[in-house]
Amino acid sequence: MTPKPQIGLIGLDFDWTLMNHNPGGPKVPPETIGILTELCEEGIFCGLASGRYWWEMRDELAAQGLPWGDPFPSFFCTRETFIYWVGLDALEPDVEWNTARRAEMRELVHQISERQTAWRLSLEAAGLHPKRWWLWGDYGLEVNMGNPEDAQRARLVLAELSAELPLAETHRNGSLAHVVLTTATKGGCLRHAAETRGLRPDQVLAFGDSANDLSMLDGRFGLRSATMANGDDEVKAAVRANGGWITEGVASTGIHELLHEFRLRGWYA
Repeated sequence: MTPKPQIGLIGLDFDWTLMNHNPGGPKVPPETIGILTELCEEGIFCGLASGRYWWEMRDELAAQGLPWGDPFPSFFCTRETFIYWVGLDALEPDVEWNTARRAEMRELVHQISERQTAWRLSLEAAGLHPKRWWLWGDYGLEVNMGNPEDAQRARLVLAELSAELPLAETHRNGSLAHVVLTTATKGGCLRHAAETRGLRPDQVLAFGDSANDLSMLDGRFGLRSATMANGDDEVKAAVRANGGWITEGVASTGIHELLHEFRLRGWYA
């Protein structure tokens, strides 16, 4: 990475990163809305990387006074897999990327479907009893274990069970353990999105708070990274190891804190 950041693209996790779900205040404060709007207008690509469906994020942001694509977000990665750019009148999919990922996703989901009964029995044999179990056709396997500790234990078991599948990797998000598409991931999406706009990976700044954000925070894709005061300890350790930043503010307050500091330092491309 270059010593001085020259950020041209910013990727934000959604829940507990951009959106602060603590009661009693705005989920996205006006100053964060303001700086994201300004950066988009100045030509910095600012977008979202989430497991959520895009229309869920659109509706949540509209409730916070942030109209979708006007001008934020410039782009989004939905289901941690599929990339879209937000145009004036329509979404502009990254057709080549999305088509390839959909084909791989179909294969991965088929492979999981053939194994999921045995996997569930293996979890139960290890003393792990899923609360809910979903196999999503556009995402992969999602297992609700009820608490983060059991979710991490389940993730490790699933990692062993899915090791024979070249398209699979595992991660955890809160109380959920996942088997997802290794050729996608939030970090992979952000790197590809940047490349399509002529940007190097080290010109990307990613923000996240949870273990399912690690692919864009731990340096494996060459991205710069940040987390907030509410980030998981595992995430903070990964960001430190990547030479990144940890804000004093929580969620979107911390995002504004760091984006404003970057502006004062002249760290945008």
